[in-house]
Amino acid sequence: MIWCCPRCHGDLEDRGLTLRCRSCRSVYETVAGIPDLRVAGDSWIDREPDLESARRLAALDCSLPELVREVYAMRPGWDEARIARRTREVLGARSSLKGDVTTWLRPAAGGRGPLLDLGCGAGMLVAALAVEGRPAIGIDVSMTWLVVARRLIAASGGAPVLAAALGEALPLRDDALEGVISLDVIEHVRDPDAYLAEMDRVVRVGGGLALSTPNRFSLTAEPHVFVWGVGWLPVRWQAGYVRWRSGRIYDDTRLMSSFGLRRRLRRNTLFAFRILIPEVPDANLERFPPLRAALARLYNRLCVYRAMRAVFLLVGPFFRVVGVKEEKDR
Repeated sequence: MIWCCPRCHGDLEDRGLTLRCRSCRSVYETVAGIPDLRVAGDSWIDREPDLESARRLAALDCSLPELVREVYAMRPGWDEARIARRTREVLGARSSLKGDVTTWLRPAAGGRGPLLDLGCGAGMLVAALAVEGRPAIGIDVSMTWLVVARRLIAASGGAPVLAAALGEALPLRDDALEGVISLDVIEHVRDPDAYLAEMDRVVRVGGGLALSTPNRFSLTAEPHVFVWGVGWLPVRWQAGYVRWRSGRIYDDTRLMSSFGLRRRLRRNTLFAFRILIPEVPDANLERFPPLRAALARLYNRLCVYRAMRAVFLLVGPFFRVVGVKEEKDR
């Protein structure tokens, strides 16, 4: 068993419907064979409703597309068009991620040892890695999405190894991993410093890191709520501004600048890292309205020039980080 107790990192023994720590005697339940290793902490998700919906999904006898659709159908206020669009995105993400697996994610995913997708959601990246013959494990804060991930990964020929846990308290031993990938997650965790420190703890020296996140000071609209100018405001004003402009709740997102992200990585990890300025994917351009697509294409042409790097580190739409863990005394 790769998992350990998230509280004391002791060994876990399987008791059928639960796991028990041999050291601190903590007991963790399982849903559809997926252990719930979440500890008490501040999270955007309500645990009990999440467990209830996960159990209900696990009991459904339906196809994978129907299972994904059911998750979105449970969300209040979502119309059929929005549900159908997001369902297609989840089911199609495995193919779109294939290019990432063989390009910028390769430094983190290229080894043969254990690899973690932290914040795996519906398991699209783990499924894409399985298609490429690279097994990975997945952790997410949502048990509901992990039930979907189990089905998606199995349908892609992979063996699902999944757990519900917080990024700030990983149920993994020190130096357990060859690499960690975490896409668009750091902006949603309550304690980014603990999240980064945990990734550093569980990756062995020489192991890889890959993460992505939107830019706080992007000149484009905030990608979660589609409101312009959110990141340019003080943090304490952002939720109220989003509520005023769109009526949406904005309590679970805190975007970072490239400078803030760099400081956190240096303070909390031993990764020798680079911040990349990626192009907007073609798949996204196809969904943009004409003016936005034209501006994105201009951005793609300019971001490859070294002279523009400083500009796009400040106001580009998003970042990617790749790194390798170094020895502590270096």
